[in-house]
Amino acid sequence: MAKISTYNLDTTVSKNDKVIGTDSAGSATKNFKLEDLAGFLNTSSLINVNGQLIYKFVSSGTPNNGEFVKANGTSAFSTITSFLFSHVNTNEQNIQTYLNYFEDLNVMLTQTDDQNNFALYTFNSITDSFSGYSTIAVTFIEGNGTLTENKFYAMSYSPKNQTDKHFVQSYSFSANTSQSVNHNLNKHPAVTVVDSAGTHVVGDVQHINENQFNITFTSSFSGTVYAN
Repeated sequence: MAKISTYNLDTTVSKNDKVIGTDSAGSATKNFKLEDLAGFLNTSSLINVNGQLIYKFVSSGTPNNGEFVKANGTSAFSTITSFLFSHVNTNEQNIQTYLNYFEDLNVMLTQTDDQNNFALYTFNSITDSFSGYSTIAVTFIEGNGTLTENKFYAMSYSPKNQTDKHFVQSYSFSANTSQSVNHNLNKHPAVTVVDSAGTHVVGDVQHINENQFNITFTSSFSGTVYAN
């Protein structure tokens, strides 16, 4: 084989061009098409682009590592209300913690080799079904096409139609008496209280945890609590 530096440069790179490498199985020297290399990188989870996840869809049974199934509905995106995902991705990494991050978010599922085949869902809840797997309850928002057996799908957060979580509730407050507010926003929210006359009233807010706070006023009145 001649020295690499003696070969002419290919100034027009195409997906059918080839590179030479060593096959890990048997250490044989082989040609690799650029298209095949790109496909491998696109489905192996070796490259993380903007936090997206790559999973393979299988139509039934318990998914293996790097796979997911629809828990109900047909293959049409619009009929599905839940999925079952393996905690382990296509790179053999347990990413359960990151999967849980998508709860309450709008999430895109896009077929990696056909971006016209996609769906936007709200991930309503994520729960452990059994060891190594999570059930994700979803609401279909919009999309095009259907899930296709053995195709790979990119899963990523979508800001479209995403609004900040908020809480609104009316109360009757008693003077110098702590009122417990259970907002279930999973965060320490900003709190505003408006009385029945539309006046902003300032009270003493004590956050108990990420889903509850207590608020106390020096006088009695009826009003509405806004938390976001």
